[in-house]
Amino acid sequence: MKNDKFYRELVLKMHEVSVVPPQTVGPFTPVYKIVAGKLKFFPFKVIVPLSFLFILFAYLIFGTSLVKLAELLQAGF
Repeated sequence: MKNDKFYRELVLKMHEVSVVPPQTVGPFTPVYKIVAGKLKFFPFKVIVPLSFLFILFAYLIFGTSLVKLAELLQAGF
């Protein structure tokens, strides 16, 4: 079976398919690795504070119209 050409090509193709290159995101690769690692193990430690900050900034920018929009959306659903 070692002398079979098809078998050798198949093994080479399987090895080629199974090798996965590391993820790269250009210059943001170090940041991506840090963020992805933290999100894998403790997603709520990152998502909850970011959502609170987003809500705070949205309230500071839009003011009470944000509350009116939330009331309108709640009434619609």
